[in-house]
Amino acid sequence: MSHLWKSDGDKRTIAFGYIPDDIILKYLTDMRDLINKAIINAYSIAKSNNNELPSPITLRKSLKKYYDNNIDYAKHHINPACRTAVAILRSYKKNNDGKLKVIKAKRLAMRIDSELTKIENNKLRITIRPNEYEYITIITKNKKYNEYSKYKISEVLLTDNKVCITFVVGSLNKPLIDNNIIGFDLNFKSVDYTIIKNNEIVETNTIDTSDIAKTQRDYARKRTKIQKHIKNTGKRNRKLKEAKHRQRNIIKDKLQKLTTEIVNNNDDKTFVFEDLTNIKKGGKKNKNNKKKNNKNNTINNKSNNNKNNPNKSKRFRTDINRWPYRLFQRFIDYKSDNKTLYIDPEGTSSECPVCGDKLKHPIWKISKCINCGLTYDRNRLSSLSISIRGLNLCGTPFTVSGSSSWHSMKNDYMYHTDHVIIENVNDCKKEMHNNA
Repeated sequence: MSHLWKSDGDKRTIAFGYIPDDIILKYLTDMRDLINKAIINAYSIAKSNNNELPSPITLRKSLKKYYDNNIDYAKHHINPACRTAVAILRSYKKNNDGKLKVIKAKRLAMRIDSELTKIENNKLRITIRPNEYEYITIITKNKKYNEYSKYKISEVLLTDNKVCITFVVGSLNKPLIDNNIIGFDLNFKSVDYTIIKNNEIVETNTIDTSDIAKTQRDYARKRTKIQKHIKNTGKRNRKLKEAKHRQRNIIKDKLQKLTTEIVNNNDDKTFVFEDLTNIKKGGKKNKNNKKKNNKNNTINNKSNNNKNNPNKSKRFRTDINRWPYRLFQRFIDYKSDNKTLYIDPEGTSSECPVCGDKLKHPIWKISKCINCGLTYDRNRLSSLSISIRGLNLCGTPFTVSGSSSWHSMKNDYMYHTDHVIIENVNDCKKEMHNNA
């Protein structure tokens, strides 16, 4: 279940400059003081709980009495203040190897929830206190303002010289096509998809995206060389920043072109993706657990664990952190005129969509079903599972074994070395050994 504070759908933001009056300046100053108080409270809670930061809701409960007795503003203002405080500490903790300290907010900036804002006659109304409002004239020169202002406000970022209004647009108003589904399985070097139309499997195919993976790895090596050979700190940081921006721009450009082509070729379909929100967390090692394992396990046991658990390898974690899956999904989401669905990813690669039996994976690209007695292409079979789950979300269940289209399309899901994109070197070695 999504949290009440979370907005569904795509978001679009317009920004413009303004000159604040004394009331808004005082409000921003008081909110900055409240954020600093919230940071101190969050730090105290984290220190008493193994450096685990509290949720904004927990932090709000600890601040409620202080807020009611000392802050003379609408009650809703405490919510974004708590979220901002937790976000500041989380960012510091991430960038400093899990360490925490009290950070002081200096900028006059406040995120204001949609409940406290409204647009009236091209003016932004902000609720300061119950029945007490401040108005900021919106500069409507932004060519997208007339389009975005039709939608609901998500939040407002208010600083001492700028206003950013974020609107929720897109998927809330997009139609759901329940008889024409295209499911995508996103991998490091390929994108596999399956199309199911009118309860028939129409097409399955693989899109080669190895050039994106190559760009990521090339720039990773380039940054390593910069860090190793450039001794001047200022020059090194400048070069690293330049490499980072170039890499980001190249990846975005490639994904923009790829997703535009995909959407243009499938403008009459509902797109289905796996919800991979926590995939990066699952791919990372926990440093505290690693220290405990070092005390309890021998070196031999550790090496055996790494062999048996490829998801714990350094290469896997590196690839998964470079993987721009969310950018791909977001581009598809806002370019498509139809609603995009996200399904639970658990079991899409380990459960046979034909018979429901558990699959085995001798190498990454192969899925063997003992019950069916067949050897499938892992990624294509996963895309079939994703499409089926998308149909289930639409309320139109689809059974592979009961469809006549499966018999004509079955060969396209089999493992063939001619259209395989090897994910890693170890799989390549295993495949060569098996062929020999």
